Amino acid sequence: MGIGRSIIIGVAAWALMSMMDTPPKFAIGIGISTAFIMESIFQASTRSHLKHKASGLQTELNIAIHQISDMKRALDVTTTDLRAALEELYRRDAIGSPAARELLARQEEAMDAQRVALDRSTDRSFETLESLERMIISQGQQTSRVQEVLSIVLEKLALEPRQHINMRDSVLTQENNSTPAMTDDIISLLA
Repeated sequence: MGIGRSIIIGVAAWALMSMMDTPPKFAIGIGISTAFIMESIFQASTRSHLKHKASGLQTELNIAIHQISDMKRALDVTTTDLRAALEELYRRDAIGSPAARELLARQEEAMDAQRVALDRSTDRSFETLESLERMIISQGQQTSRVQEVLSIVLEKLALEPRQHINMRDSVLTQENNSTPAMTDDIISLLA
């Protein structure tokens, strides 16, 4: 879509120069330059948008890490309290209280259940963090690759003289009376 807009603007600049009786080579040069400049502007806008998204995802990651740290601190406090309670129960158990033994067993079961629940929650949080990091890296790589390919294609097309290229539904086409310009190099870049 962006390259189509750039080409349309480049063709409009060429047509305007042609109507002003500008020499054809100069008009074509202005048209191609305008297309390159517009494509650069569109790509810069896209890059800025993706950087903003990446920044938002990084903020969410930081919030999630902070929440996990808070949960860990809360677990440490709870574990310390439970250990103190267990020590008290062991002390009471040593003097033979059956109720204390039952309470001790329940406290140990509660601690085990709490530990398992926290482990599961932490695992899910880290999986979410890893998937968000992979998504940020993937978006950055895709943007870089698209920019490289579009730059190379536009540069190769700009260097081919006397050709008429139209962009329809994101497919490059040539008019039948123009010189073939879609070389194997350009086709391999688009693949």
